[in-house]
Amino acid sequence: MATGAGEMGLLRHWIYDWGGLNAQMMLWINRSVSADWIVLARSFSALGSYWGAPLMGLLLLSWRAVKRSEPAALAPFRFGVGVLLAMLLAWTAKAAFAMPRPSDLYANDMAWMLGAPDSLYAFPSGHAVYTAAVVACLWPLGSWPFRLLLLAFAAAIGWSRVALGAHFPADVVAGFLLGGVCVVATHGWAASLKRATDRWRAAR
Repeated sequence: MATGAGEMGLLRHWIYDWGGLNAQMMLWINRSVSADWIVLARSFSALGSYWGAPLMGLLLLSWRAVKRSEPAALAPFRFGVGVLLAMLLAWTAKAAFAMPRPSDLYANDMAWMLGAPDSLYAFPSGHAVYTAAVVACLWPLGSWPFRLLLLAFAAAIGWSRVALGAHFPADVVAGFLLGGVCVVATHGWAASLKRATDRWRAAR
C-alpha cells in the first residue's frame, strides 16, 4: 500500500505539479499583476464564466438563422451537447481529485486572491473547460483571423484565472483539453440530434 501511495505521489509530482513548476508559475503570474491589470483579469474571468452559456446558446441560434450554412446550423447542437458533457466531467473530476485551490496552500505568498470561487476544488478549471468548448464550437464558423482571436481570447481567460489566484496553470491546461476534446468527441451525437430535429420540424 505504501508503495502504491508513493507511486501516486510521484505521478502527481510530475504530471500535475510539473516538478514544482506548476506552483512557481502560479505565484509568478499572480505576483506580477498590477492593480490596473487585475481589473482586466476580473473582466476576462467574467467573460469566460460558464454562467454565460445560455446567452452563448442564444447567439449561436441567432447566427444559425442569419448565416444558413451547415456549420452554423450544427453549432448550437455541438455547443449544447459538448458543453453539457464537458461540465459534467469537470464537476466529477473536481470531486474525484479534490485538488485544493492556490489560496488554500499559498495564501500568505499571493498578491491577489479570488473572493469567492465557484467551487471548492480547483482541478480542472471550469472556466477553461467552458472556454475551450466555446472555441471548439466557434472554430468552424470563421476564417483564420477569427480563429486567432478565439485562441487569444482563450489564452486571456486562462491567464485571468491564474492571475486571480483561482487556479494553478495545470488546472487551466487540463480544462482546455477537456473542453475541446468533449466538443470534438460529441460531434456525431450533435449531428444526429440536428438531423432528428430537422426531421421533426419537417414533419410538423
